[in-house]
Amino acid sequence: DGLGRPSSFSPEERFPDGNFAPYDDKTYAWNPNGLDLLRTGKAMPPLYALSVEESEAFREMVDWNKNEGYSYPQYVADLTTEMLAAEEANSFECLDKSTCLPIGGYTVASTLPPSAAASSPGQDCVLVLAQVGNSNIFHGLNKGAEASISGLVAAAAAYEAVARAVKSSGEAPKRRLAFGLIGSEGYGLAGSRRLAHNLKNESYSLGGCSRKDISYIVEVGPVGLAAAKDSSKEYYLHMTPEAEQDNATVFDIFKTAAAGVEGAVDVEKPTGTPGIPPSSLMSFQNPNSDGKSIPGLVLTDYDQRISNRYLSSYMDDATNVDISSVYSASNLLSRALYMLASDSSADSIKIDGDLLNSTVHAMSDCLLTSKPGLQCPLVQQIADSSLTQASFYPGVVSYQVQNDQSPNDKTDLMRFLWGFLATRSEGLEDVKKIAGAPHCDFPSGKRKCESEQEVCVRWKSAEKGANGRCVAASVQYIPAWSHHLAYKVNKDGYGKWGVDGTVDTVSDEIWTESYWPPDSPSALVYLSEGFLYECVMFFVGLGLTLSWFWAMKKANTKIDKEMKQW
Repeated sequence: DGLGRPSSFSPEERFPDGNFAPYDDKTYAWNPNGLDLLRTGKAMPPLYALSVEESEAFREMVDWNKNEGYSYPQYVADLTTEMLAAEEANSFECLDKSTCLPIGGYTVASTLPPSAAASSPGQDCVLVLAQVGNSNIFHGLNKGAEASISGLVAAAAAYEAVARAVKSSGEAPKRRLAFGLIGSEGYGLAGSRRLAHNLKNESYSLGGCSRKDISYIVEVGPVGLAAAKDSSKEYYLHMTPEAEQDNATVFDIFKTAAAGVEGAVDVEKPTGTPGIPPSSLMSFQNPNSDGKSIPGLVLTDYDQRISNRYLSSYMDDATNVDISSVYSASNLLSRALYMLASDSSADSIKIDGDLLNSTVHAMSDCLLTSKPGLQCPLVQQIADSSLTQASFYPGVVSYQVQNDQSPNDKTDLMRFLWGFLATRSEGLEDVKKIAGAPHCDFPSGKRKCESEQEVCVRWKSAEKGANGRCVAASVQYIPAWSHHLAYKVNKDGYGKWGVDGTVDTVSDEIWTESYWPPDSPSALVYLSEGFLYECVMFFVGLGLTLSWFWAMKKANTKIDKEMKQW
């Protein structure tokens, strides 16, 4: 590919998360390049990801060994990769023995308009989903640029554009849009399965959108590699089989929206597939969960096979995404969602293309590069991160926090996404006007917002005083780990995670990360003098040790003899 990379490298399965598919064909190869390394039960040698500097240093040592004819002395490596949970058979056992912690992060959700009172009463909601990160052998290097971040950026930019379009129209939409940026999806669809479980509770809602209100789901999948066909970028709508009439209506809306996108865009239905592709939408389709499914679609850049050759690989980075493809998808999505929300025609759509383009490029720079990375103005304005590169690993859940809405235990990435949705929900023509909003204390909350319809967001300002501003938003954090996980505190005040159920009764995948001993994993490289030299040193040391014991024995014998003469 011009970058010295293989033509393909995907550690993922050929059918990622196929066990959650709502149809019988579990062997369909959505990912033909899949090597199935992430879930293999086979023993694997330790793998280390090296930086450029480390790679160059190791290469110099290897070349030195080669030039010396692999004769001693030569450089050797000593690897320490002990995991405390290595002896346990599965996550259930290691959690019980406290040798591991569950993997899990958070989902960020928000609605447009932010208040249910701003929309027509009694109308339904459309749930818009996008994944935040995926799994990877080297999760510290994981970007998932095409796999998830392309869809995330397209959805976030569309959120901002639709909010401004609704605000400028001056009319209450017929439907509300509930956006969910789903965390921990690379670990058994943990985030979407938790959200689907929460929505089963009739009292649970996303900013006023309960399970009975959600009539349709639109998921934004990988959209960064749309192929050009007849001078048009082509996208595909993978639809659920239920509610064919609704599907047909939604398809027509996307088709109409595509006609108005600048830069020639087309949408088609896929052919020859068994159903929807691997996606968060599957969590809302499995009839084994509650017997009901929510109709929906997944917007992607591929037809029958995933076009990402580096799925779940560290090579799925910024070079694996066409930003213009993400922009076109976001433009298409914005126009279609506005039509869905307002029941309007294409002629009345007021989507700001310049705003979309600016947000797509800015957010891509923030999330997919190291410079500026999270030091970009877009992030620093609302999140104040000290990191450069964004981390898409959800992390481990050490304990159960008392307040899910506290920002203190959230990653910098999720706090940024929360702040972005909050500051864009009102659809302000100039987001800088937030500086003049009522002040509040973020994140301490000592000075709170007066209205229950407002939240306190961080806002970087040159003025001295409170670092928060009150904005109208329904944004919230949602735990993105299995509801089967339970944190219990014993009589001594210490707590640990466990699983409510057994391997046979729990349908969720429980992903965990082992505890590591101090200084592990580690790699030590040193210059060895050779086998013969080491043998000589060993026998010399052995001889000295034996001589020492012999000398001590002779000394003890003489001392005993002298003592007896006394």
